[in-house]
Amino acid sequence: MNIMRLLLIGFLFCCMIMAIPNRGTQSRASAQDNNKITITNNKFEPKKLTVTEGTNVIWENTQGAHTVKSDTDVFISKTLKVGDKFEYQFTKAGTYPYHCTFHGNAGGTAMAGTIVVTKKK
Repeated sequence: MNIMRLLLIGFLFCCMIMAIPNRGTQSRASAQDNNKITITNNKFEPKKLTVTEGTNVIWENTQGAHTVKSDTDVFISKTLKVGDKFEYQFTKAGTYPYHCTFHGNAGGTAMAGTIVVTKKK
């Protein structure tokens, strides 16, 4: 009888431990969400994103056909269809303006955005 109680207490303890959320996983997920740009018809959301060196930024297309092209040719995506994603890792601090080659132009006109990369502390 005592063994059964100990097993039951041990089982309940394990269930409680497993129910506690893993904050490390949540932080990584929310950090990834903070580095995501949504592409809709004729705009990037957010238009300006600030990240630190070494960060991967993900553009996800939700409408139409678009591209993501750096004004200085640092990066360029293929044509992104609905549901496609493009990812680029920013390794150097600086300002990186970009645009859609179908709906925008270098210099920030029409469908364009900016990534600001700061130095790691």
